[in-house]
Amino acid sequence: MTRIRIRLPKVVRAGEPFAVRAMIRHPMETGLRIDRTGRRVPRGIIHRFTCAMDGVPVIDIAFEPAISADPFVEFDVLTESSGRLEFTWYDENGDVHSDSRDLRVE
Repeated sequence: MTRIRIRLPKVVRAGEPFAVRAMIRHPMETGLRIDRTGRRVPRGIIHRFTCAMDGVPVIDIAFEPAISADPFVEFDVLTESSGRLEFTWYDENGDVHSDSRDLRVE
């Protein structure tokens, strides 16, 4: 049900910042909606996003309950060497969604 989309340059220059865009397709149920049978749909939201490069934290974001469905983040990264960016989303149901991308620095 979830789908992750990540966009970053294939090659970056050492010491120059570059933009990273990441989005996860997630319904983000607030726990306030009623289904057709009259029951409340259980709450289920993404509450945290992290990005690390080769295990070193780059960004750690705590989302509040008012975040929209399919949360999108954009942030800049500055690095001197090639590595692997690891993206992780955590939801309140205990599910962890992750993806990674290799980054080449010249």
